[in-house]
Amino acid sequence: MDDLTKTAVFRAQVPNVRALEAAIRHLRRSINLAMRKGDGPAERTHTLTLAVTYCAWLEAFFSKLIHTPFGLNIDEIRQIKAEQSSNGITAAWHRCVSLALQRVSSRGRSNYLPNIEQRLEKLVDEYVGAPSVLRNKIAHGQWSVALNRENDAVNPEISKDLAALDVVTIDRWRLAVTKLAAVVEALIESPDRAFHRDYWVELSGLEEQLKETERWTRQSKVDKLTQKPVRPTPNMAPNSTGAGESALTPDR
Repeated sequence: MDDLTKTAVFRAQVPNVRALEAAIRHLRRSINLAMRKGDGPAERTHTLTLAVTYCAWLEAFFSKLIHTPFGLNIDEIRQIKAEQSSNGITAAWHRCVSLALQRVSSRGRSNYLPNIEQRLEKLVDEYVGAPSVLRNKIAHGQWSVALNRENDAVNPEISKDLAALDVVTIDRWRLAVTKLAAVVEALIESPDRAFHRDYWVELSGLEEQLKETERWTRQSKVDKLTQKPVRPTPNMAPNSTGAGESALTPDR
């Protein structure tokens, strides 16, 4: 890979990300409609499909991020891709964060960068790692009951997470990753200017938003949806996110 190839990959991933975001909007509309109608099977089917689509978006989004022009160099990208190939997307995000932080000056504080890395890695584990485990189970046909790695016994913990999966949870994942990527992008593109200026604002804002979303539940979303009139689908604007819907903020 050279810089021209890196730019070509970035440009290719831009429309891929947009297409997946459009798919997510359409699936969320379908979930909203199913919730309004009390159609549990339709809601569940679209929710599981949304989880797989979210993970596809995550892969394209991450590829776009690491190929950002004037960001990571070719060797760094190669390391991240090798990590992803060997150990999965969560490990690749960790390697990306680690490499990006190597560009940042510590400003004389010995615990400054380790603390940042710890906070970012925790977010990666929670909002990249956990969803990827569920996605793998769903993609391998385990829609109701999850099996262990060897597929010779039930995994009760993951089965419980699978049963609890809903659109609000997936919205929370995407909100977190979008904000996390803003911090990483500042690291990659401007480690000693934009990063120092923006990272605390972005990270603190994200943590506050996530605390807010802890109060959001599937039932509170249903309650809010049923209070709103249904927009006629044929008149819906192409870029509309649907009735009572925001692309990143779950309906409560």
